[in-house]
Amino acid sequence: ERDDVLLITAVSQINHGGPQAVVDSEQGVAVASMNLDAGKVAMKMSDFFSAHSFFDHGISYLRRGHWEQQYDLSLELFNLAAKCALMNAEHDHLEILIQQIMHYAKCFEDKCQAISISISLLLLSGNVLEGVKTTLGTLASLGEELSRSPWWVPQLVIDYITPSVIKQHLSKTEAKLAELSDETLLSYPVMVDPSKIMAMELLANLNELLTFSGETLKARFILSKMIQITLKHGMSPLSPLAFVQYGNYNAIIRQNYEVGYHYVKLGLTLMKQSPSRAHDGQIIFHSAYTRLHVEPMQTAGELFLDAFKAAMKSGATRYAMKCAYFYDVACFWSGANLEELARSMKETIKQMKFHKNLLMMSFFLQNVRMVLRMVGESAVPPQMGI
Repeated sequence: ERDDVLLITAVSQINHGGPQAVVDSEQGVAVASMNLDAGKVAMKMSDFFSAHSFFDHGISYLRRGHWEQQYDLSLELFNLAAKCALMNAEHDHLEILIQQIMHYAKCFEDKCQAISISISLLLLSGNVLEGVKTTLGTLASLGEELSRSPWWVPQLVIDYITPSVIKQHLSKTEAKLAELSDETLLSYPVMVDPSKIMAMELLANLNELLTFSGETLKARFILSKMIQITLKHGMSPLSPLAFVQYGNYNAIIRQNYEVGYHYVKLGLTLMKQSPSRAHDGQIIFHSAYTRLHVEPMQTAGELFLDAFKAAMKSGATRYAMKCAYFYDVACFWSGANLEELARSMKETIKQMKFHKNLLMMSFFLQNVRMVLRMVGESAVPPQMGI
């Protein structure tokens, strides 16, 4: 930990001199690499603004032709800078970084992270159709084709996923899971195929896109597919999410709360033993749906706050804003103090505005207006508007 602090201090001092202080390209590459290491340390500390600054400084030390001469270093710097730009709502800069990656990346696999970030940006902007199209095209390139129509067709259709196909797929998943004990699943091998890890990430995004667009039936197919990929290729960082959502399906849709709650708890256990903390906020958030039906609302509602903290720590700001929204709504319905709730809602709006999550903000404002009227405030302050 002391070495990390020294690294950040040293690199910060070097960056004061800027690229003009390095004597040749070799020294520039060395300083760029140091900025990469410092940025990773800052990300581990959940300081994504400092991390972004280090990655940007690292890029600035690279000389003309760096994509050919220092390809791996360039790709990692640009990918991590793009990830931080998304977290920090620096969308204009993010688009420039993505354009560079898509232009210079040597193969499709090297473009995958940038594509995933682009899909997240589309979801933030409310461009669901374009997000679905991009996701389907990328999944097809990864060997996980979900549509028989060309991916560029401008319609929100995954054509062959009919109700009968969904039913068959879910029945197959249920049968496979019935053969496996919790102990077997908890000791399952780790997923190592990069294309399948990326497919899991894209499927999780697609599940959210379909749910948001009202295609909840097809979303069930997606979570079932995520479980089947897990059983075939091993546990990925997003496999716990699939089990939690499968639990929600059993509890809320099939009204089998015992089975649903079981899979939700299994998913949470898988999350805790995963080495990755990147998706904790997302997993805890979804676990709350079933737990709100099983546990006291006041207790389960706190899960949204836990999910918010986990999401902010990992930089998953899009999910953090969803968690804040649901936490405030849960507090309202569980009878929280209205004055305290009004303050919390104002802070949530402030955060949504900062992170440019205008879609979620538009949904939330009607709740805020109602609570403000209940505490004697006639309107939403101008600075809280979209």
